[in-house]
Amino acid sequence: MAGCEELTFHGVTRSAWTSIKRAASAYGVGGGDAGSGSAQGFSFSWRYNEAAKMLYIQCTGASELVPCSEINAKLQSEVQSAIFAASEVGGDTLLT
Repeated sequence: MAGCEELTFHGVTRSAWTSIKRAASAYGVGGGDAGSGSAQGFSFSWRYNEAAKMLYIQCTGASELVPCSEINAKLQSEVQSAIFAASEVGGDTLLT
């Protein structure tokens, strides 16, 4: 499968990014502010820009059986949950 569309999250503070990384580590994916990783048959890349408070995440590989719409919906949900857990930007986080 080719990669899915990249997701962009706005208003992500350092503490929210820390929460997101903690959530990702539960799936076996970890790293710094930029990187890539694989877990459970899925591959991802990400970039966090602290100055701009922007986070970019992309599923770069997955089974043909799981559509990108499902993958990106799950990513969006997980990132939003981690941001809420960090109590930083709550419902003001925008996804484009």
